Amino acid sequence: MSASREVVFRDRYGLHPRAAMRISQAAARFGARITLEDLTAGAAPVDGRSMLTLVGAAIRAGDRVRVAADGDDAEAAVEAVATLLESGVCHPGG
Repeated sequence: MSASREVVFRDRYGLHPRAAMRISQAAARFGARITLEDLTAGAAPVDGRSMLTLVGAAIRAGDRVRVAADGDDAEAAVEAVATLLESGVCHPGG
């Protein structure tokens, strides 16, 4: 099973290490393979479980991001990660 959703990244600081850690921790809860693709920058998809590749993606506030997943729990994985990106809860202290 596969699923995807486009969201706008809402963290005003961009995809910094703390945000990347929270995203990778959320992605690790699922068996599905999760990727994030910065559609605004036209970048290649990166592994949603890898904090380093997430930081390296340099996703900025306001960027459109496609969250995609493949696996048995793909829909739940996409929903969890997309909600985190949209909500702005990745910011420091939040």
